[in-house]
Amino acid sequence: MSNEPQNRTEQEMVATYREVVSSDPIPDPDVLERYKNADPSFPERIMKMAEEHNAADVVTKNRISLSTLVIPIIGQVFTLILGVAGILACVYLAKAGYTGPAIAAIVGSFSPIIIGALKGLRYRE
Repeated sequence: MSNEPQNRTEQEMVATYREVVSSDPIPDPDVLERYKNADPSFPERIMKMAEEHNAADVVTKNRISLSTLVIPIIGQVFTLILGVAGILACVYLAKAGYTGPAIAAIVGSFSPIIIGALKGLRYRE
């Protein structure tokens, strides 16, 4: 018994597979032309989608840039507020005769600042 096909329906089919990969949001012109053959509105819709994608990328990058500038400033402002509040609480409690709570207030308000500064020095090395 041979492995030869006995009739035409059992014959092997040979197919060519071609894959086009693009990292850009806009495909190559020949690919757009094939999309146009499938549906005439496809190229225009693909271009509109690419433009919207580009606009969204620009907005996202602007937000990231803004946040990298604003977040450190906000952190410094809150650190200043925490330090000033600790000093004011210490002075108020010390004048009222509560030296223990005054020391606790100053240590409590400045310890996160000192810990943050020490961690910052460690990460810079």
